[in-house]
Amino acid sequence: MLLDSGTDPNEMCFGHTLLTHAIDVEGDSHLQTGYRLHAATTAILLAYGANPRMPAADGETPMQMTDRYEHEPARRLLQRFFDLEGQ
Repeated sequence: MLLDSGTDPNEMCFGHTLLTHAIDVEGDSHLQTGYRLHAATTAILLAYGANPRMPAADGETPMQMTDRYEHEPARRLLQRFFDLEGQ
């Protein structure tokens, strides 16, 4: 609803972009619960134009965050965006 109403998908909040926050929440939720990893929020943010290269305030990029959490679904999504940029 917020993205539909015009919220900037690249907004920074508490040192994170919305995309790095999404990857962090998805990865951390998996670690805490053991539930299967998903990338639903990551996919929605990318669909709304989130910049997959924009780092958090500490410099960590979305791709680096996928490495930290071994978040393969988000990694594949980001890689697809990078591949499309190269075409």
